[in-house]
Amino acid sequence: MRATFSSQKPFLDAGMNPVDVSIAQMLELAKLAKIKFEVADGRLVMFSTHADWKLWKPVRAYLDEIGVEAIVAYFARTTSEERQVLSAAA
Repeated sequence: MRATFSSQKPFLDAGMNPVDVSIAQMLELAKLAKIKFEVADGRLVMFSTHADWKLWKPVRAYLDEIGVEAIVAYFARTTSEERQVLSAAA
């Protein structure tokens, strides 16, 4: 299943990249599941303490759909502040 971005039109008008918004959505869902993603030495790393494994399936679906390389690139091209703005939009 491919994501459609028509529901994100207002964010796109604000100059937001639809892939970045999708990644921000995935990171917010992961946060709800008590899963944190970071990039270390060019690799995507997942941290979790007491994860909500019921939410792992949709987080994993996002990972499969978006791709690890795109998420690593997202961390490389955005600042922490930009990621917070995108998370709020998500």
